[in-house]
Amino acid sequence: MGWLIINVFLPVFAPLLVLPLFRIFKHALPEKAQRLLHWTTPIKDGQLAWIALAFNGGTGYELFASHESATVVGGGLLGLAGLAIADVLLASLGGVFPVEEKPPTGTSPWRHYVPMTVSAVFTALSAIGFVVVHFLA
Repeated sequence: MGWLIINVFLPVFAPLLVLPLFRIFKHALPEKAQRLLHWTTPIKDGQLAWIALAFNGGTGYELFASHESATVVGGGLLGLAGLAIADVLLASLGGVFPVEEKPPTGTSPWRHYVPMTVSAVFTALSAIGFVVVHFLA
């Protein structure tokens, strides 16, 4: 259980768990920073894809270390390399083309923050793969 908390839950949820600490000292922050204390701020532009990239790296390492079959390792590493490229592109493009802070009225946050939605899916799939390889390989 400790491995799961430290290697999966902490990297995913730490950016969101820190925001309440900033809210405690909200009045000490500049006005511009106060406006950014929203749950989407640390992840809205696809930043979760960086975490997915780390999960893919960990999965690749554990896959390589635990299997002797070249077919399994080669196929797995090839798939992970493709996911890693997608993760890097998504996270990088989110930094270059940031999404506006607030969605238009009547728009779901998941539809407005497309990079966040896609990176959340990538991260969930990568985390599942990491857990499966760690515990079953």
